[in-house]
Amino acid sequence: MSYKVKYDFIDYRRLFMPFAFLIFLSGCGQSSTKKEAAADSTANGSASTTGLPDTLCFRQVVGRDSTILHLVIKGSTVTGELSVLPFEKDRARGSVEGTLTNHQIQAVWQRSGEGVTQPYEVVFTMKGDAVTWREGERIEKNGKWVLKNPEQGYEYVLMKADCQ
Repeated sequence: MSYKVKYDFIDYRRLFMPFAFLIFLSGCGQSSTKKEAAADSTANGSASTTGLPDTLCFRQVVGRDSTILHLVIKGSTVTGELSVLPFEKDRARGSVEGTLTNHQIQAVWQRSGEGVTQPYEVVFTMKGDAVTWREGERIEKNGKWVLKNPEQGYEYVLMKADCQ
């Protein structure tokens, strides 16, 4: 006489899956809310109150020309990188350092292009999901290149983009 032994076992994966799904859902809602709050506080001109820097990226593409701005905002201090990349022309890149007040960033761009690095004064204006600034004829003043006529010239409009 032979007996077949049937083993009863619990499939723990089946028990764990609903709990894992609930944990996943609860975590998703919190992180997106934190990101939205950080974006709102930055758009209002103040960085996150968590003490951690907010990282924002902006991009403009016109034809084959690209302009990319990467900003790190901690309190009123702003650092980052600006790259102006016209197609088949001289490019300009460099670090940005400045101060955020309300919706404006008063900054110095260490512009490197054509083998020369020069400090450029730049005023970025944050408008919702965009950053704007003007570029035009410049003159040297107190060791920095400033706009000769700040209300004239080309206005860059960069839209918020994913940071890569």
